[in-house]
Amino acid sequence: DQSMSLVDHLRRVSGVQIDGDGIYARVKIRGVSSLNSSNEPLFVVNGQPLNGGLSDAVQLVPVQEIKSIRVLKNAEEMGFYGVRGANGVIEIRTK
Repeated sequence: DQSMSLVDHLRRVSGVQIDGDGIYARVKIRGVSSLNSSNEPLFVVNGQPLNGGLSDAVQLVPVQEIKSIRVLKNAEEMGFYGVRGANGVIEIRTK
């Protein structure tokens, strides 16, 4: 659907909790909590970790090109990303 945003896609993904809309939405992975001030997960697009979180992902990911979105929330899966993945990881693959 052309009118869907990345945030709309994320709302459909099991285990993802979203408050708000657009680049100002707050994204959290259920079951993952951190002592950091931010609970935002690490966004990884086609294998590249993004430093700017959701706002970077919204700007960089053409929604119509999304092939899959995967949520990583257990220690084994997140371990690959080290400390940056402590709040969980949202992997986005595009076509």
